[in-house]
Amino acid sequence: MASENWIRSDNFIDNSTDDNYKLAFEIFNEFDSRLMNSKEDADILEYYNFFNPFKEAYDESYVLLNHLNSTSPSNTLYVKQLIERLRGIEIQKWDVAIQTIYTRESANYKSILPHFRHPFQNGAINKRVDSLKNLIIAMEGDIKLSEIRLEVEEFYSSLILAIEKQELQFLKIDSAVIDLEKKRLEASEGVMYVYGKLISKYYKNLRSIDAYFPIDLLQKVLQDLFMATLKNEKERYLFKRTLDIDTDILQVKIIGENSVIGYFTNGLTDQLEKDGLFVTFPPNTLNKYPLSEMGYSSERHHFYILQKGSGTSIVTIKICS
Repeated sequence: MASENWIRSDNFIDNSTDDNYKLAFEIFNEFDSRLMNSKEDADILEYYNFFNPFKEAYDESYVLLNHLNSTSPSNTLYVKQLIERLRGIEIQKWDVAIQTIYTRESANYKSILPHFRHPFQNGAINKRVDSLKNLIIAMEGDIKLSEIRLEVEEFYSSLILAIEKQELQFLKIDSAVIDLEKKRLEASEGVMYVYGKLISKYYKNLRSIDAYFPIDLLQKVLQDLFMATLKNEKERYLFKRTLDIDTDILQVKIIGENSVIGYFTNGLTDQLEKDGLFVTFPPNTLNKYPLSEMGYSSERHHFYILQKGSGTSIVTIKICS
């Protein structure tokens, strides 16, 4: 027979801050501050000196992740702008220039742009990059097309550089999330160590321990901020919550090159029901969405997200009233 967990043997700091880095930041800093304010007591000074490095390490990682998230949209936006230029003015300009040399019905033209402009205006980014490479190769050795080829090469280099910068940013964000989670767990364990020391110190008057803990923050059992890193087209569960369909809304921030959909289920499945309601969150946007558009009801209050396409998307969702 499996034994049940005793609530007092759980790491309640870890439980309270799991998947909520902002709340963890507030709890760790408030706990650290309260210890610091009582440093005249030699025991508390010892506890403070033990915990403070954990708090400082968490703060450093937390600030870094926020910085990376705040600068990531500009990198992704530039890639998006280049893709828009490619599908619009760039391919049109190159096509017109090529047709001044080779008519569209000619074999030479068809060998250069066999599918006309379509590959440059549709499909995933990597497919359009491949189309640019193929165009450069197709014009190789043709002196008449040398100037056009040079323009395409310059645009291709700019796009590759922007994509590499974007991918590097995503790698940095992924690494920062992993590091922050590690620091959160270490700081949570640090709080529990001090908690044990405080119990020993105040074992005859345990209520005294409350003065060192941000009770109001620890009792924030309803998380309202959720963050997820999506790397594939697989459903991701975010939360289960009874909400007010008339007053509650979801604020959604998407960082990445792909759109993400959001929907509610009855909890028996992670799949979007046939003809079920969902909302598409465009890449690199920050918007608010009513619950009704995502199929929320008292029976359907399990929320899932799903990335449409390969790559990495950073999703931040806040429940607002």
